[in-house]
Amino acid sequence: MLYKDSTFLQLLNLGALGFSKWVQTKIKNSPTLVNLEVTKLCNATCDFCDYWQTKHEERLDDYTGVIKTINPLVVMVTGGEPMLRKDISNVIRQIKSASFFTYTGIITKGDLLDLEKAKELYDAGLDQISISLDFLGDRHSANRGVNGLWDHISTLIPTISSELRKNISLNTIIMDDNLDQIIDIAKRAKEWDANISFSAYSAMKANNDEHCVTDQIKKVNDVVDELISLKKQWGDTIVSSDYYLKQVPLFFKNGHGPSCDAGHSMLTVTPDGHVKRCSEMPAVCHYTDYDTELFTDTKCTMCWFSCRGETQAPGFAKAREYLGL
Repeated sequence: MLYKDSTFLQLLNLGALGFSKWVQTKIKNSPTLVNLEVTKLCNATCDFCDYWQTKHEERLDDYTGVIKTINPLVVMVTGGEPMLRKDISNVIRQIKSASFFTYTGIITKGDLLDLEKAKELYDAGLDQISISLDFLGDRHSANRGVNGLWDHISTLIPTISSELRKNISLNTIIMDDNLDQIIDIAKRAKEWDANISFSAYSAMKANNDEHCVTDQIKKVNDVVDELISLKKQWGDTIVSSDYYLKQVPLFFKNGHGPSCDAGHSMLTVTPDGHVKRCSEMPAVCHYTDYDTELFTDTKCTMCWFSCRGETQAPGFAKAREYLGL
């Protein structure tokens, strides 16, 4: 996973191309991250997202122009369920061919993924597969509305780790009803030789506050403290930055996060090529009309999703200061 406490050093670890691309994004004021929604269709029935209610959509066949125009450092391919696109491997090739360096990942619930498909994605140039995991056991299958989901991914993830030796990550949302499992999920990631990143639940996506943390703030603090302690012991397993994790209890306590830099540090692109500050805000333009000047300050504090929190982590500011940018 790209984001760590010392982002500057991590970019150096990506090699000269990765570091050069980071410098380029700063000089050209390109976003660090683009969440590329390649479809809004989904075969789950999660109650914290309404994308699965989408019945019809328009979408691009080629996203090369999107990436060339916006030129981000990182692209995370999302949905909906991106694995519903039968041309998903070709989409990855398009992203990778559009620039000399674009760190590219995909976020999926994993039910449509198998070892062969994972290998195909990595061979297409994918840097990371992130599989969403809310709970351990069949409760996760029920939460996503996909029978057998837990059995499938609990076998698949360690198999990808052991047989493909590629970057496989868990993507877990911290919410009221899984607080007692967060540490165990992190331990399972280590057992599977996978990475794990965390995000804070927000009612913003589907206007559902059922999973919001309200009266367990001390528990959240304790969980975050333990995660940070485990980070020090384990090294690279937990890839969420200390900065991000420490803001999670404050977000739940205050009911809002820090000021958001979406539109500058990050963007969302819809399946048909329209550009938004984030997935929950209206489109600003089509990618063919994209200009950084179109994106004024985002006046929103409603979430503390990792996609925006990590792009605002101090590591980027330190690296920028070091380079005099």
